[in-house]
Amino acid sequence: MIEFLHISKSFQGKEILHDVSLSVEERQTVCIIGESGCGKTTLLRCMAGLDNDNHHSSDRSQKLKVRVGMVFQRFNLFENMNVLQNLTFALIHVLNMKKEEAERHAMEYLKMVGMSGRASYYPDQLSAGQQQRVAIARCLVMKPQLLLLDEPLSSLDPISRSEVMDVLRKLKREITLIMVSHDLNAVAELADRVIFMKDGSICEDGKPGQILSSPLKEETCHFISRQKNLFYTISSQDFDRPELNARIENYCSRFGLGGQAHRFVQLAVEELLNIIPLNDRIELVLSKNENEVRMSLDVDFKGDDKEYLSEENISEENMLSFNILQGLCDVIQENVETESHHIHLELNQDRLLLR
Repeated sequence: MIEFLHISKSFQGKEILHDVSLSVEERQTVCIIGESGCGKTTLLRCMAGLDNDNHHSSDRSQKLKVRVGMVFQRFNLFENMNVLQNLTFALIHVLNMKKEEAERHAMEYLKMVGMSGRASYYPDQLSAGQQQRVAIARCLVMKPQLLLLDEPLSSLDPISRSEVMDVLRKLKREITLIMVSHDLNAVAELADRVIFMKDGSICEDGKPGQILSSPLKEETCHFISRQKNLFYTISSQDFDRPELNARIENYCSRFGLGGQAHRFVQLAVEELLNIIPLNDRIELVLSKNENEVRMSLDVDFKGDDKEYLSEENISEENMLSFNILQGLCDVIQENVETESHHIHLELNQDRLLLR
């Protein structure tokens, strides 16, 4: 068992971590979730000895670095070294291993993560997923007892995400993992235990099924709901369309949907907004079914007492948008109640799977 006890951390008088204690069983995978700024990454850095917590000296940090490996969100590979050199640097300069032995040792781990064929490549010649796999191998080559991963799937396209997930599945059987992630699908698959952090403390700790499906704390419920769904409010005709499109793309990539999926969702939203009035507040909620490749869009807004998506009410200038929307959706429903409108769309499943 690996234990971290009473970790507290402050920056410039602001408390980031408050008396956090955590025990992890050997070969257990613990996933930490929570809003940005809740202290997740700082906790990992304290565990790795990269940051000193308020109660311990740098001596403890130096000892921890030998036993704990950390994979950073931005990979942090040495840009002036090729893949093989990235792995052998610490073996040669920290463990005093001879170059030939270090290279042989490094190639074993590159093979493990499927990167042995790119040993001579430099980081800028690799995709994000390939860089992440090299970063993982660079940690593993030092044979840590515990591997810390800070958002290892963040900002990866679906193919790169799949590549890194394959590596994480293998690691789960071999080593103790503590992983920070916003990717709840990955958390559900990989975690033996899930910790929800809020305001620098552990708010809830339990099995993945309990935390992700039936959390006990209201704060956890709100967080899970926000992660599973995309919420967006439009308050004027001049809303930030690029921001909405970027959030849709990021949401689709989190679920590993096809390469064109986000474009179909963006198009459906765009065509719907061409039809309904934008002169008042509009609430959009994008959701994905947990067990199927099915995505729905729910929209609430105020308007006249008519069905905007009824063919008889579609103006000539909006008919093309309406026809496109029909082609993108399997289900189009609209409910009208005294100026209050609710539209429910279910996007075509085959389109979401297109690469």
